[in-house]
Parts: sequence; C-alpha cells; structure tokens
Amino acid sequence: MDTNTNTSGSGWTTQTNKRNLSSSSNATSNPSSPTPTNQKKKNKKIFATPNRFQSLSQDEPSQKLPNEVNPLDCAETDEVDEVFKPPPPIFIKNVIDFPGLCSALIEEIGVDNFICKSSNDSLKIQTSTPAAYRALVRYLKAEEAEFHTYQLKEDKPLRVVIRNLHPSTPLDLIKDELKIRLFEVRQVTNVLHRVNKNRLPLFFVDLEPTHRSKEIFQLTSFLHTKIKIEEPYKPKIISQCYNCQQYGHTKAYCGYQPRCVRCGADHLSPDCPNSSDVPPKCALCSGNHPANYRGCTIHKDLQRRKRLNSTSNFLHVNTFPKPINVQGSHPSKNNSDKQQPTQTQTYAQATSNTPFDHTLPPAGSEHVPDINKMLTGFLADFKTIINPLMETLVKVISSLSNLLNN
Repeated sequence: MDTNTNTSGSGWTTQTNKRNLSSSSNATSNPSSPTPTNQKKKNKKIFATPNRFQSLSQDEPSQKLPNEVNPLDCAETDEVDEVFKPPPPIFIKNVIDFPGLCSALIEEIGVDNFICKSSNDSLKIQTSTPAAYRALVRYLKAEEAEFHTYQLKEDKPLRVVIRNLHPSTPLDLIKDELKIRLFEVRQVTNVLHRVNKNRLPLFFVDLEPTHRSKEIFQLTSFLHTKIKIEEPYKPKIISQCYNCQQYGHTKAYCGYQPRCVRCGADHLSPDCPNSSDVPPKCALCSGNHPANYRGCTIHKDLQRRKRLNSTSNFLHVNTFPKPINVQGSHPSKNNSDKQQPTQTQTYAQATSNTPFDHTLPPAGSEHVPDINKMLTGFLADFKTIINPLMETLVKVISSLSNLLNN
C-alpha cells in the first residue's frame, strides 16, 4: 500500500485505491448470481389436454380454403382499439388449476381486465377491452387449451343484401363499383336457390365496419338497375360448429378437439377413414345418424328451449289490455235510478202503418226466453225418444217371461 505525503505540510496523507478485483472473482463473491439451484422451476400444468403427446405428433394438413383467413389468427395483432365495447366472452373447458390460471392471466392482461364465472362444464371469462380479449385468445392458443368464443363486434363485417340485381352480373364488377363509391368491400357472394341451386337476383355484400359503411342503405340505383338494400334475415336455427359438432358457436372461433360428423371419432370430417357403407354414429347423442341430423335429440331439445324462451318474453308483455268501461266506472246514486237503454224504431216499424209503441218493455224481457215454450219442446222430444224404448223394454220382458215359463 503506497502513501503520498502532502507537500504543503498539513499533516494528512492520501491513500491510493486498492487493486480492482477481476470479473471472475466478483461472480464468485456475489450471492445473487444465477446458480443451478436457483434456476426457474417449470410451470405447473393448468389445462387438461386429451393427448399428452400431442406436441410430438405431426401437424395435420390445414383445411383452409385458398382465400380463407382464420379469424383466430387475427388475434396476433396488438392494435389499440378505440371502441370500448364489451368483447364477447370466452368459454374454457378442462381447467384443473384455477389459481394458476388467474396468476397467468394477471401477467398476460392485467389484474383488472378480466372476470371469471364458473359453471358445471366450463369457465366463462369476460374481458374488459378488445386488446385484453386478443391477448387472452393468443395465450389460450399457445397453451393448447380447449375453448370457444365469438367474433369481436368491431371485426364483424356489415352484411347487406342487394335485391333486384341481375344474377349474371360479375362479382368483381359489383366490388369495383362499390369501391368507386368509396365503400371498403370485403366479400361479394351471389345467393343460390336452396333446392335447384340456381342463381338468384340476390347478392350478399360484406363491408368493412367503418363510419361510411351504413351509407350503402341510401343507394337506390346500382349499375343502371333499380335496387333495394336490406339487412339479411336472421336464421332461426341454432348454429353448429363444423369442427367439434357442438351447437352454439362456429368453426372459426372453436379451439376444441375436432370430431367427425359421420363417425364421431376424434378427427376432422374430411379425414374420416370409414366408407359410406358403415352406419353413422352421432358425436353428441351416440345415435345411428350423423351429428348434423336435425332430428337429433340434442338439437330438438335446444330448439324447444329456444322457442320457450322466445314465447316467455312475449307472455310477460300485456299486449291485449281489457277495454275500460267508462259508463260503468261512475258510481250510481241508487239502484232504482239506473239508466234504461233507449228503444229505437226499426226500419220495418217505420215503414209499416202500425203506430210505434214508445213504451219500454219490462227490464230484461228482451233477453229472457219463453220458459214454457222451452219445456213444451223438451217434453215433446223426450216422448219421441222414450216411447220406442219403453215398447222395446216391454217386448224383452215378455219374451223373458215366456222362456222362464217354458
């Protein structure tokens, strides 16, 4: 250790710094350095998957069409949404560690951006913002969880129907004409007849959900044709998923294991190895019919519940109120002072030569029938029925007595 004496003679000395330690020595002396014992533990399993070795299997070929886009892939974008509408809920099945799931969701989307509600077969998660919804969908896809959800309202296109446009009109011509009118067109489809598959003068047009999209309803002429723009009719049937064959959601927003529509096995419907001679088996009720059969007991039960819910809402509204009797609402001073109905002269009485009697008949005499006439008619009818019976009864008794005497 070297010391330097101050030349001014003040009596103090200056000590130089010690030798700096090497980086290797610092690493050994630092207790917070990563060691094999302090490595991060493996995450605990949160979801129950049907196949433990699914990650080792080869990926199945994609079933997308050439121009088809999976809406769940759109959840990969981290765009900030300006519309603060409640996103659709997400239903998750086979959750085996709920506290672990909550901790993971807090790290992914924040502590105040979701709320859960548990049922018998699934866990419902409601997010607060579209960004949290997309982040949750991205997390569930990465964890290979079984879930289903619905489309965001801001991602859903505005679908309209163009009527009275000739079926031979090219779809590209319709799309180009709408783009000239500053509409952002996503897809144009010609409607076919349900039975003979002939082209109809109806076209479905899907527009991007912009502030200008609703102006299309103001169009009255298009491509030199007088047209009518309408909203499409809502289907009365329950939607069915073509991936898992369950009701209530669609294939585009399904994260469940695929099930065959014909044999009910755990594979996609186009990959079914069975021939057409093999009897089908329903994936929902195990009946001898395909899963999309409308006569399935599961489908009938869901349709019955839907009809009951729609009719119950109607019964609660009193659409046929009873008329109010204004005359009877006023209290009378005395029962004897009740107003009698005024008698009017008929057309036959006015044209006849007999004078019209303005005196009122006794109270209630107009609506009371003649009791004597009714009883006389009843007795006459009764005699016509009972007399033949009496004669027949006498003959039977006499014949019986003759048999007994013999």
